[in-house]
Amino acid sequence: MTTAPFFMTRDQASLTATITLSRPDKGNRLVTEDVSALGRAIREAGADPSVKAVIIRAQGEHFCLGRDPGPTPPKAKSALAIRTGVTEPILDLYADIRATPVPVVAVVHGEARGLGCALVGQCDLSIAAKGAMFSLPEMDTNLPPTLAISAVLGKMPPKRLMHLIYTRAKIEAAEALALGLLSEVAPAEGLDSAVATTLASLTGRSRPALAAVKEYLAVAPHMDPNAAARYASTLLSVVLASKDEM
Repeated sequence: MTTAPFFMTRDQASLTATITLSRPDKGNRLVTEDVSALGRAIREAGADPSVKAVIIRAQGEHFCLGRDPGPTPPKAKSALAIRTGVTEPILDLYADIRATPVPVVAVVHGEARGLGCALVGQCDLSIAAKGAMFSLPEMDTNLPPTLAISAVLGKMPPKRLMHLIYTRAKIEAAEALALGLLSEVAPAEGLDSAVATTLASLTGRSRPALAAVKEYLAVAPHMDPNAAARYASTLLSVVLASKDEM
């Protein structure tokens, strides 16, 4: 019997949906089908008008030890087959997180490696236990982690990111926080309390306001300053005009 890669729960009281990675015996590694399903689940949860945050957690010792490539195929795949069956599902996962209108929050303990590390970087907020470790070890097998890089572009200094990739070093939560991979670090025994405090502050705000902040930060950095300012005015006007609907 195969254990499901994750399951979802909804908490009407806290206005959140939680997706829990549930293959701890495999380090919560994700096969291609899992990656696609995870993205769809995140987006579906965030589309619920009663949900103000989507949380990603994990059972077991580690958050996620990366992608499970599965058995080696009998013959080499074509570039098109690799793109369709390997790279596109990962990019779709990142796109689903970006397209989810409310914040997606990663809660991390243990190791977040490869795809797991990139997933943490792609989430809007990432809260980690002090002992958590992060790495992008793909170059161990001469695989340039360009997909993972795309998930953290603009969040980590390029030279430090390049150092992390070339050396395949593991970094602790405090360094990951300093580099912009995380938004918060908490003592391991106080992780749940720190998450609850942050979520209480977040979910106490209206869904339109939360969505506007996420949308603006996703778009404005790629605009010229005048366009970014005008877009800020438009989004704020929409939220202010929608107060009766909050």
